Amino acid sequence: MEYLDIYDENAQKTGRVILRGTPVKYGEYSMSVHLFIYNDRGEFLIQKRSKNKRSLPGIWSVTCGAVQAGETSPEAGVREAREEVGLVLEQSQLEKICRIKRRRSFIEIYFVKAQYELSQLTLQKEEVDEVRSCSGKEMLEIISSSEHANFSYINSVRQAMRDRKMDV
Repeated sequence: MEYLDIYDENAQKTGRVILRGTPVKYGEYSMSVHLFIYNDRGEFLIQKRSKNKRSLPGIWSVTCGAVQAGETSPEAGVREAREEVGLVLEQSQLEKICRIKRRRSFIEIYFVKAQYELSQLTLQKEEVDEVRSCSGKEMLEIISSSEHANFSYINSVRQAMRDRKMDV
């Protein structure tokens, strides 16, 4: 069973904890992380969500997940990368680019420069069906086409890519 910390409107922990899957109350928020993992060539690691996932099954996405109770956002990012694709990261590799406030949750977005070989990644079958690399331009197309596309999210990612002189 996973537990989540509850945050207030300013992304501060309230001290309240809920079982994952429990709806948050009005004015309360959960926290998740999204990792945009890229290599020296500017290629992004993307993963196809398992067809068995309750939320957004079978879509291409970045490595992401909920921040569990007692964790910091960078700790959650390191854990999710290790669990979902077997990529071992250090918290110092995570560069936070922004925090997006949604109706009932926050998303902290990180850019992570890491060297990886697709053939050496270990996929968590419950979460990930396959992985591949893509260009920055393709990454933007993928996140823009999501049914949950959020313009501030997309613009933050696009700006972070421009700041790093990546293909947009």
